[in-house]
Amino acid sequence: MSEAEKRFLLWIEKNLSIIAVIFGTALSLFIRYALKDIESADYVIFLERWYNQILNGGGVDSLKEIVGNYNFLYQMCIAIMTYFPIKSLYAYKILSIVFDYLLAIIVAVLVWSVSDRDRKNKAVMAYLIVICSPIVILNSAAWAQCDAIYVFWAVVAIYALVKEKYLLSFIFLGISFSFKLQSIFILPFFLFTYFVKKKFSILNFIAIPLTMMCANLGGVLFGRSIFDIFFVYFNQANEYKQVALNYPSFWTLFFNSNNTIYYDSQHLVGMIMTVIVLAVLMILCIGKKIDLNNKNLIYMAFILTYTCVLFLPQMHERYGYLYEILAIIVLLLNIKTIKLIVPLYIITFSTYGKYLFGLSHSVDLYTGIANTLVWFGYVSIILKELYKNE
Repeated sequence: MSEAEKRFLLWIEKNLSIIAVIFGTALSLFIRYALKDIESADYVIFLERWYNQILNGGGVDSLKEIVGNYNFLYQMCIAIMTYFPIKSLYAYKILSIVFDYLLAIIVAVLVWSVSDRDRKNKAVMAYLIVICSPIVILNSAAWAQCDAIYVFWAVVAIYALVKEKYLLSFIFLGISFSFKLQSIFILPFFLFTYFVKKKFSILNFIAIPLTMMCANLGGVLFGRSIFDIFFVYFNQANEYKQVALNYPSFWTLFFNSNNTIYYDSQHLVGMIMTVIVLAVLMILCIGKKIDLNNKNLIYMAFILTYTCVLFLPQMHERYGYLYEILAIIVLLLNIKTIKLIVPLYIITFSTYGKYLFGLSHSVDLYTGIANTLVWFGYVSIILKELYKNE
């Protein structure tokens, strides 16, 4: 081997992390570009029509009224995109893809912050796994959905919580809520942290609706009510009348997606069941007086979010996005969970396949059982970790 060749190999070895990030970013961008022309049913039926409504309404001038089920902040983002000379399909996808990479960066930063050792390599792996995750790629680049946006702000809120910037954490959570109601799945974790850490006031929770109202002040200038940001979510919550929808929840073990009989009573049972399971998990940890260190904070954020989505009624196929991202962080903190994240992602990928590629299978009893078993597996591993130093 020549001296020049040896120096080149040593340079590669020394800069392997940077090379991996550059190569991974380039590869992930290429994959997203390849998916740019896919039009999902959601885009054809809803998103394109809403985009045109905003465009024909004068872009920013359209903010005076609610379009579709967009909340104000996301509608404003789309209104800004209408000023660029690009197709509506690409506008949606570009906006979401930008947040794919922002999400990958904040996940990497969070992994760096909570890891005990090998921080650099774990942070690089976190970034690469997120940007190359088939769920993340399909959600934005194929489906033209915006789940990466609200999840980005939710992860920023968790990062601020880890850094004990409590008020700032709740403000970031309020921004997340301002984009999507699904941010509510992380709320039990914040409540749990309040009880266990006892380091911030319950009044901090008020920062969430206050931030949401502040985020809607621009809409007020256009003549909208400051409370529109809440009315949008109220309408969304009452749109469907099935306990089991397109997500493989616990309730698919008992009801199919077309079941609407006795909805009200079944919905109430589902809500009560969710509260009970969340309470049991919290009591198991509070009663044992676990050390809620940074790593355990991530474990609890993940399992409580997963619990909400699994047991709540009316869950859709993309509602697991937040815990699916947190599962990546859990994987890098505990390699034992690799045997669970693989089936977790396969289950999610199968539900995406129906809506993106017209696959004939749908959410049914078997995917519901599989998802519930994966959840039990995570509960078992995480409780053992939490009790390790008890």
